[in-house]
Amino acid sequence: MAKKDIQDYTFASAYVTSHQKDLMTRQDLLRVANCSDFAQIEAMLQEYNYGEAKELKDGDIEWFLRREQNKLFDMVYNTLPDRKELAHYLYPYDYHNVKVCLKAELLGITPNETYLMSTGDLEYQRVIAMIRDRSYEFMSPEMKEAIKEALDTYGRGHDPQVIDLIMDKACYKEMLRKAKETEEEFLIDIVKLKIDSLNIKMWVRLREMDKPWSFFEKVYLDGGNISLNFFVSAYEEAYNQVAEKLVAFGFKEAMLEGSRVFRETGSFNRLEVELENVVMEYNKKAKYLSFGIVPIAGYWYAKETEIDNLRIILTGKLIGSSIEQISERLREPYV
Repeated sequence: MAKKDIQDYTFASAYVTSHQKDLMTRQDLLRVANCSDFAQIEAMLQEYNYGEAKELKDGDIEWFLRREQNKLFDMVYNTLPDRKELAHYLYPYDYHNVKVCLKAELLGITPNETYLMSTGDLEYQRVIAMIRDRSYEFMSPEMKEAIKEALDTYGRGHDPQVIDLIMDKACYKEMLRKAKETEEEFLIDIVKLKIDSLNIKMWVRLREMDKPWSFFEKVYLDGGNISLNFFVSAYEEAYNQVAEKLVAFGFKEAMLEGSRVFRETGSFNRLEVELENVVMEYNKKAKYLSFGIVPIAGYWYAKETEIDNLRIILTGKLIGSSIEQISERLREPYV
């Protein structure tokens, strides 16, 4: 995939980023969290270009959010010069659908559409058919090989966890390959930061579960900036020492704050939030560019994060979480 000239994106970048004015600040998100009921939330969200949402009044949060995701993807893809340029942003949804289909098959049941995502690069009906018929012609090489490996490995040990591990590795391997094909440094760096943040999160969790470093080797995702050897050599070190070594990768403060809250409360939530905030801080660089693929990608990631924040708020309201509990889980917004 050859890198396009910046002029190729003149219309697309201007149109997509014109929606940036409707993005929500942290204060806006907290206003939503302070609403008394879902009817009030629906009315407030319309101020930020969300449509009417009968689903919210019925308490059907997930369908409302999925519809908004579909609107986002349609808007971006209808303006991009080439859909393939940002297709890797959708791969986690495709791999999620593959995992759902594989596990359903192993359980002898039909994949439940409730758990399938309609926002992938591959239509989920096609994924269902390809898994069922063992016909993978529309899948990438990484996905094909991962499915075969997952089925073979499961067949020898009957551990469903291996399906997640194998598919996740393939997902980020393919995401990085596709990002590199664009020859756009920003897109490559975002994928690498995501890989690093996932590796750090898993590394901390496994340490706290007293799993040996050899187990971490099995789940480690290749392709990030932080090597496997870094994690293995630091497996017995205190978190503040590890944090100092993470300065070069931009994760020092995330590790310090996340590990501090974990020691005090036993919760990993703060670490997850801080790690995702590192990725968002890098993504904010896209705000300062007017044209090209980067501001489009930056807005896409920003809007997806906003939708994730709304999921946290709406779910929290549904189960009766306090404003403080909801606030602690919110990710850093783009604006």
